[in-house]
Amino acid sequence: MWRMGAGLLLTLLLVGKAVADDRWEEQPLGGLMRFQGEVIAETCSVEAGDRNLTVSMGNITTDRFRMPGDEADPVPFDLHLQNCTSTVSRNVGVMFHGMADSNNPQVLSVGDGPGVASGVAVALFDDRGRFIPLNTAPRYWVPLQEGPVILHFVAKYRATGQPVNNGLANAQAWFALTYQ
Repeated sequence: MWRMGAGLLLTLLLVGKAVADDRWEEQPLGGLMRFQGEVIAETCSVEAGDRNLTVSMGNITTDRFRMPGDEADPVPFDLHLQNCTSTVSRNVGVMFHGMADSNNPQVLSVGDGPGVASGVAVALFDDRGRFIPLNTAPRYWVPLQEGPVILHFVAKYRATGQPVNNGLANAQAWFALTYQ
């Protein structure tokens, strides 16, 4: 009798497994996911002090801007890269992201509202004076070398409309390093 009970138990277990296996063969609701990527060597790291950089633009009088396109004096600033290696990439470029001025989408807005300057924005340039449009892929590249690399830039207030009215003229940008 014990043999018959064991056989019956084995049969029930096998039937239960077959039923359970059939459930897994049904397609569940949802969809397919793929995870793709690549692990790469870091080309450079940004110096800690440059991750939250403040560029002091100074005080500029409104009479400096007689027409759209007029600019204030250049204000230089640098981004310091560390631990660079040219084994992964040979060149680095910088892409600046931020809120664009409503009159000129290629420059940084200083905002709007009470107490905020109007008709002016912040324009960015590389160390050769070449304009860097906001929110666009890098146009200019700097060769990488082993060790530290300093990227030089210039910011200028630029008139984007008339009249230019006084007030706070603060802009904010994010930068991203791009390699080639």
